[in-house]
Amino acid sequence: MTGLVLAGGLSSRFGKDKSRVVVHDGAGDMVDFSLALLASVSGIRNIAVSCRPEQMKEFKNKNIRLIPDDENGRPTPLRGLIAALRCTKTPVLAIPCDLPLMTPNILSLLVQARAQRLAEQTKSALLRTTFIDQEGFIESLIGIYEPESLPFLEEALSREQWGIWSAVPEQGNCLVPRPDSPAFLNMNTPEEFTRAVSLLKKSNGR
Repeated sequence: MTGLVLAGGLSSRFGKDKSRVVVHDGAGDMVDFSLALLASVSGIRNIAVSCRPEQMKEFKNKNIRLIPDDENGRPTPLRGLIAALRCTKTPVLAIPCDLPLMTPNILSLLVQARAQRLAEQTKSALLRTTFIDQEGFIESLIGIYEPESLPFLEEALSREQWGIWSAVPEQGNCLVPRPDSPAFLNMNTPEEFTRAVSLLKKSNGR
């Protein structure tokens, strides 16, 4: 399985490239933190970063596998996920680069649920393993995507259907109840960055 950091967004609401923001002292920027996070999850054999082609130069110093999006079209996590599945030809555990409170234990819930689903005799092929909250919201950007999901994702991209959550047929989902945890806080805005820093300080007893 490949662990993939989705870092190709434009960070328009954040005001600057949030993948380069430092939240954890001594842990590097958010790409570094996310790579270390994935490397701590059992079952992941390789890790990579999905990025826009113009980001390749600035990420090269990280000495990690870089998977550029197709240059044609708007930047979108869907495009990055497709590029990774095409390139690795393995299941991909994808996370966005803006989850400063995420933990290996929570991501491991996906790995465990996937293994259980694959061990069961079911009529429908497994395409994606991801979290779902109590309101029915699917955390499509935090999930394991099987190589068999690629045609469905490519079809969604061809129709400019940017929402990954609806790209995969319902019967192909393995949905895991989302834990009630601040780990799912993502930093789309400076205000969310401030909140993440505050929560980290509290958890560290500062």
